Amino acid sequence: MALPATHIRFAAVLSAHLSVTDRSAYLSGTLYPDSRWMTGLERGHTHDRRFLEPDFASDDFSLGWHIHCVCDHIQSDIHNDLLGNLSQLPPDERWIRVSAARAVQDANDAARGEMFSHLLLLTDNRTPNGESAEGVSAYLELVGRVYSRTVPPVWSDYEALWAGVGLDRQRISQIEEQVKRIMGDESLVNNLYDAFQQMVHRWHRPTVAAKQAQRRRK
Repeated sequence: MALPATHIRFAAVLSAHLSVTDRSAYLSGTLYPDSRWMTGLERGHTHDRRFLEPDFASDDFSLGWHIHCVCDHIQSDIHNDLLGNLSQLPPDERWIRVSAARAVQDANDAARGEMFSHLLLLTDNRTPNGESAEGVSAYLELVGRVYSRTVPPVWSDYEALWAGVGLDRQRISQIEEQVKRIMGDESLVNNLYDAFQQMVHRWHRPTVAAKQAQRRRK
């Protein structure tokens, strides 16, 4: 999954091309799928492939949800290209390396994405899967706390984010080591910083009909 600043920046940029009227619902919706870390919901309930279909979006909240899944999908393709043959790694090592790359991009996206103004809009805690509203609110509040500290976020902010969703200390330390390795590779860092614009460019590729379906949501 992309991290919160990348999701928020991606949704905010794309909103200029969509018929968004309720930005609070839209931005809360674009973070909603990862609230499952706090609610215990199975991933399939929030990240199933059907949410990638433009006609899934029926209102601003579900449009944000759809954009979240599109963001994850596009970023995964780009990062896999940048990080080499990840399929050769054991699943846990692959997840650690990918998470570190996402953190590097996320910090850059936070610095460029007008985060403070967007954080104020993370107030819509609806529960489309019948999960705990308190859990959804807790996730939105965690994101608000973490990203309102410093711009760009520093490592301690990501520690707080991952600890807040229940990731164990060993895994967090492993991600930190991978972040350090990535930051020592200037070419890779620059490519990760450039990944956001590639994500937006790839979003523009779908057919006009698909984009019209997004605008026609009721």
